[in-house]
Amino acid sequence: MKLEDIWKKIKAILEEKDGVLSYIKIVYSGTRENIPVNMFPCIILEPVSAPEEAITMPSNMEVNFTITIWAYVKIYDVDKQIIGDTTTKGILDINFDIKKALGAHDDLDGECLYFEFPDTRFDFDSYPFRRVGVDMKITLRQNFVTRT
Repeated sequence: MKLEDIWKKIKAILEEKDGVLSYIKIVYSGTRENIPVNMFPCIILEPVSAPEEAITMPSNMEVNFTITIWAYVKIYDVDKQIIGDTTTKGILDINFDIKKALGAHDDLDGECLYFEFPDTRFDFDSYPFRRVGVDMKITLRQNFVTRT
C-alpha cells in the first residue's frame, strides 16, 4: 500500500458522480487560489503528515497518513450556509456527506488497515464563503524496504 494509492482512492470516492457528494463541482489536489466562482461547492485535498512507526514484524512498519479534506461553499443566503435545504447543502451537510461517503469504504477497499476522523474544524474567511476541514487519519502497513 502506497500513499499515492490511498490519495487516489480517497479522491475517487469523493468524486463519485452518483454518490452522496454528487453535488460537489470539483475535487482539487492541493491548495490553490482563485477558484472560479462557478466551481463551488468544491473540495480540496491537502496532505498533512505521514509519520512511520516500526512494528514487531521484521521489515514492516505502520504509517499514519493524515489528509485534510477542505470543503468550500459559496452561499449568499446566510440561513443556508450552515444547515442547507433540499436544494442547497450547508457546511454541516457537506461535513456529514464527506464522512458518509468515505465511511462506506471502511478500509478504502483494501488500501488501508483502518481510518478515522480525529478532528473537524469550521471556518469562514469572508461572506459568502465558508469551509469545513475534516482531518482523515489513515493507518496502513508498508514494507520498510519496498515501501509497498
